[in-house]
Amino acid sequence: MNNLKIANTKTHKTGNSVSVTLPKSTGFSSNEPVVIEKVDEDTLIIRRAHSHKNPWISGAYNNVDFRSQIDEIGFNVGNESRKGREL
Repeated sequence: MNNLKIANTKTHKTGNSVSVTLPKSTGFSSNEPVVIEKVDEDTLIIRRAHSHKNPWISGAYNNVDFRSQIDEIGFNVGNESRKGREL
């Protein structure tokens, strides 16, 4: 991972939590969902919650009914009849 120092800041108390303000230069917008990962005792990674392009993880396919699409085309991968000496 190629690290780039963006800013020095301090934590501050917000209710019963400790907060960090991210500078605008980080590119995060207000109320954007983030994931915080702890790498070790001194290192945290903050990333956008939906930053990955994988549609299975991002939720892009959550409302797709793949079963009905498979039924519609009449082909179910892995459940076809054998044609030769397959195990």
